[in-house]
Amino acid sequence: MSARSSSVRAALMATGLLLSATAARAAEPPATVKDIVETCASCHGQNGVSAIVNTPSLAGQPDIFLQYQLVFIRDGVRPVEVMQQIAKTLSDDNIRDLGAYYAALPPPSPLADAPAVDVDKVKAMITQRHCDSCHKEDFSGQGETARLAGQRPDYLVKALHDFRAGVRRGRGMGAMMEVSVTLQDQDIEMIAAYLASKP
Repeated sequence: MSARSSSVRAALMATGLLLSATAARAAEPPATVKDIVETCASCHGQNGVSAIVNTPSLAGQPDIFLQYQLVFIRDGVRPVEVMQQIAKTLSDDNIRDLGAYYAALPPPSPLADAPAVDVDKVKAMITQRHCDSCHKEDFSGQGETARLAGQRPDYLVKALHDFRAGVRRGRGMGAMMEVSVTLQDQDIEMIAAYLASKP
């Protein structure tokens, strides 16, 4: 091996180690919310990727969306019984730190074993309801609107059922109720499977 290729290899290894160290640091929550993140991990997963039915993954969700939801839950606007007591203890600074932390984590991988769906039918339903105008074309979410790509399908089903029933509202308005009210149960299942399989 030549001296030049040895130094290139050494430089690449050093860069790899630096990137690994940076990624490890990025995964560390701020000290102010470290204990809170440990509590969150019991349901939402160690890296914000949930393995529990009907429990959303938080990794890669837009910062502002996460902040809004925590404020809604804390203030009782969005009743989530299991979250109520925890949310009541959160300060505004805690909420800002949690939003930034989870938003910076890599989003969940697409669900590899999602049920096969009629993609054309799903796309027609999504297009008709202009879902991409809020959630973006790739469904990565933006601002106060959730990331749907890669989310647990069971949770997406639950969320759409809640919106359709008026139990939950999107962005403080009735937009999600309006787009979901005409969806049949099988439509919701197909949409959820499709979105869960998106990168």
